[in-house]
Amino acid sequence: MIFTIILKVPVFFAKHIQEDSFITWRVARNLLDYGVIGFNGEERISASTTHLYVLISTIFQLAFDDFFIYPLLIFSCILFFIGSWWLAKILFRKNKLNRALFVVFLNMVPPAITASCLGMEYGILFFLYNALLYFGLYKRKNWAFILFPILLLWTRIDAVIFLGVIFIADFIIRKKINFAFILGGFLGMVTVVAFNWMYFGELVNHTITAKKIAYKNLAQNNSIEFLLYQWAYYGGLIKKYSLFTLLFFLGFLVFLGFVLRKIIQDQCRISPKTKIILLAVIAFALLKITVFAFMKAYFDWYYWLPRVFLFAGVIYFLLSYLPLPKRILAPSVFILIIGLYVFQLLQSFTIGYMEDSQRMQIAREIGRSDAPLEQSIFLEPAGIIPFFTGLYTYDEVGLVNEKITDEMLKDEKFWWMNSVRDFQPDYILTVKYQPGDGKSYYAMKPEDQSYFEGRYRLVRKYPIAEIHRNAPEILRRIYEIRPIGKDYYLYKKVLSND
Repeated sequence: MIFTIILKVPVFFAKHIQEDSFITWRVARNLLDYGVIGFNGEERISASTTHLYVLISTIFQLAFDDFFIYPLLIFSCILFFIGSWWLAKILFRKNKLNRALFVVFLNMVPPAITASCLGMEYGILFFLYNALLYFGLYKRKNWAFILFPILLLWTRIDAVIFLGVIFIADFIIRKKINFAFILGGFLGMVTVVAFNWMYFGELVNHTITAKKIAYKNLAQNNSIEFLLYQWAYYGGLIKKYSLFTLLFFLGFLVFLGFVLRKIIQDQCRISPKTKIILLAVIAFALLKITVFAFMKAYFDWYYWLPRVFLFAGVIYFLLSYLPLPKRILAPSVFILIIGLYVFQLLQSFTIGYMEDSQRMQIAREIGRSDAPLEQSIFLEPAGIIPFFTGLYTYDEVGLVNEKITDEMLKDEKFWWMNSVRDFQPDYILTVKYQPGDGKSYYAMKPEDQSYFEGRYRLVRKYPIAEIHRNAPEILRRIYEIRPIGKDYYLYKKVLSND
């Protein structure tokens, strides 16, 4: 466990933390400060996708105050390690060396690093996934089938996909319906939905509703070709919409098919129960990647754990079926994995440098508000800057403020300008485009232009090209290969009253 955490420490120095983590952490801070699960003071809203992680983040902020982030990240890494250890105990019942190698290798692959180190709830989710596999399917403890489905659904509601696949696997193993499993899933779903309805007045988290409304016109290409590119983009590690990415992913799936065929045909090295569990998690991975990609779910973190399970199947095959002596096999696989590890480390440093030079810099320049929520900001995304400034927040997707969602429903075209008029935020941060640009959704009527220019002044531009130019040489070369980030424009209100 200590070794796997040491391997992940360099990621902490990269300053790469997923933006949406700060949304959950601000909700947790809001719960401490106002006693309300929300984002802006006493306004109740399910701005975070995960209720359980909000509670855990609240506990860590209560214990460590402003220094909670790295203890929480280490806690996530520990949970991910325990989850991978349970999975290894299922796959390698007797071979303790292979079990240890499997755990170390799995914790080094890119999706494992992102899932456990970037601040999202996926370290917890992986822990719970494998707790259900180990104590439920493998050890056949009935209490596990009641407890872990509840915790999984309180962590993420889309865990229902995992529960469905594992329920089928459990039926195949037991050859009878598992009523304890049904009870656990029922209690989990009913309690989450009931809580959402009674506390927030919504059946599902507001984040789901907001994204459905905000992103309905986001996809500019609905062709089957683009959807296949998206499927390969999110299913694999190559972050480029291209035919090469699709062919590479299809090649990986062919190799995965060969791996599964070898495992299915094996009657000696793997027990029938273990075989079913391994096939089930790979089936879950492929199902979730396919469903979410074709539903146009554009967020990379949805796919982290499915990729981890795909890697788990491949690593199991490499350790169990390659006809090489252990003294050659272990170093060979390690060289392969260390290449992937360095790949992710470089990617984390490129993203972390960009975040620190841009959004963190914007937060530093705005400064921490002495009287939180008295001043406001209208921006996208609603993570780093609201968390560090404490400003009342309107976000362009409506994730953290239902008033924006209402504006989108009232006027699909001019909702942004209408929001500026209605709410008159003290700060406005636009992405990629400046207000009034015809190519953006910062659309304005002719009379809106003079209104905006009379009340807001441009404080500073944050061009992404400048950040790329000023980066250390190794990062600058990576930006040349894969430019990431967008321009930002910060505006400040010059008149306090309309």
